[in-house]
Amino acid sequence: MIIQGSLFNLKMKKFRLILITENQINLAKGQKFAEMIRKTLNLEGEYEISKYGKFEDSYRVEFNGQFSKEKNAIAESIELTDRLSSPWTVTYERAENQVELIFNKSDFSTFRKIEFNVLRWAEFRFENE
Repeated sequence: MIIQGSLFNLKMKKFRLILITENQINLAKGQKFAEMIRKTLNLEGEYEISKYGKFEDSYRVEFNGQFSKEKNAIAESIELTDRLSSPWTVTYERAENQVELIFNKSDFSTFRKIEFNVLRWAEFRFENE
C-alpha cells in the first residue's frame, strides 16, 4: 500500500462555536444541552461552560474544533450550524477566505431538535492561525 506524504502534512483550519442559552436553571441542564450539541456536530474534545451573567438562567458554552484544509470549510461551517437552527447571518471575508455565522433567536427561528430551543444566540467563526 502506498500512502501519499501530503496526507500527513495537512494544515488544519480551526473554528470556535460559542452558544448562549436561556431558561437553563442549573449547570446540569447546561451540560446536557452542551452534550447534545457535541453529539449532533460530532465534535471531539472538551468544551467550556460557564454561567452567563448578562441574562438570567443562561449559560455560555464554547467548543473548539478544526477542519482539514482539504475540505471546503466555508460550506462545512454552513452545514454544521444548520444542524442546530436557522436562520444564521453569514459574513464572508473574501480576502482571508473567512466566514462568521451569527444566530439570534427570534419569532422566525427554527430548531432542528426541540431541545435546541434554549439557544438564544450563537457565533461560529474561524480562528486565525
